[in-house]
Amino acid sequence: MIVDTHTRLTQITDSQTCMEAVLKHKQRHEDEGYISQKNPVLTKATVARLRMRRAHTLFRWVKGHSGHPGNEAADKLAADGAAKPNGDTLRLSVPSAFRLTGAKLQAMTQKLAYKAIRKREDLKVKPRPRTVANLERITSGIQATFGVMLYDAAIWRSLRSKHVSRQASQFMWMAIHDGYMLGTHWLRPNMSDELQSRATCSVCGECDTMTHIIFECTATGQGLIWELLEQLWKNTGATWKAPCWGSAFGAACAVFKTSEGNRKTYIEQLWCILCTEALHLIWKLRCERVIQNEGADFQPSEITNRFYSTLDSRIDLDRRTAVMSKGKRSLKTVDVARIWIPVLENGNNLPPKWVGDRGVLVGIKRGR
Repeated sequence: MIVDTHTRLTQITDSQTCMEAVLKHKQRHEDEGYISQKNPVLTKATVARLRMRRAHTLFRWVKGHSGHPGNEAADKLAADGAAKPNGDTLRLSVPSAFRLTGAKLQAMTQKLAYKAIRKREDLKVKPRPRTVANLERITSGIQATFGVMLYDAAIWRSLRSKHVSRQASQFMWMAIHDGYMLGTHWLRPNMSDELQSRATCSVCGECDTMTHIIFECTATGQGLIWELLEQLWKNTGATWKAPCWGSAFGAACAVFKTSEGNRKTYIEQLWCILCTEALHLIWKLRCERVIQNEGADFQPSEITNRFYSTLDSRIDLDRRTAVMSKGKRSLKTVDVARIWIPVLENGNNLPPKWVGDRGVLVGIKRGR
């Protein structure tokens, strides 16, 4: 139904974000040229339509899923729209009289300018085929393992999770982009025979791709690390997920639920930590074996000790980080305790404030 522009209109919504975008933050978005706005096209069109009206438009917020008849009907229409194979065509053009272009110089910052340049340049760059293929591996793997369908943007955001170390995040970012000199990268026509031989794994005789290194190589390393992780994971009581691109590189998007369907937040965070640390360790050990040790294999005991040492170092880092935490998004001591207790030796017998007490020594449970 289209309401006459001369009629006073009250808009009821359960979205605080949308309401503030066209009211509270409208002036700031316009001054900044909508550079940092997530839905600039929709927001611009909405603001323009509001300004074209001759009568007042009022907004009222209601709590979602609270039984409000209008809100419930809107949710049903939204669900019907989401189920459509193709979206409806929307008129999002803004008349020239209400169209604002650019950003105010006084509102511009270096961060905004950089973001604007990146947006403009990204439009000129085509997606890298290898990156697209790896993202497809991750999204399909997550859907098969955790039953969740994600967009590519969610995968990239997950790499910035506070539960993924900076070193692991950088490795995963490069791996998804296929930025390491591995496998078929060595088979370029201008490469010598000696360099082309590096495309093959010296242990397995297979093409030395990232998939082979992380999940398939028979050299002492990846197989043992995944076995140790599976053994450690049994202490949580949660279902073990076989390692794949989705469960490993998409570990920060993992979903674990109770029998009632509730999310196990701390179990998900523990999976993210353990899986990404194991993933990065496999890569580091492979590089040591191939480059530093000139192909000499590791002893299983050395791999085992490196695995537990990595996790001990990680929990020590989380403890120190939590003690110095500031802000709502920072890792808190109570979070560290709830995340790590299932896999700690004598975790249930630790003192109440063990996270911040440097006199309390903790360690990861080891297989017997």
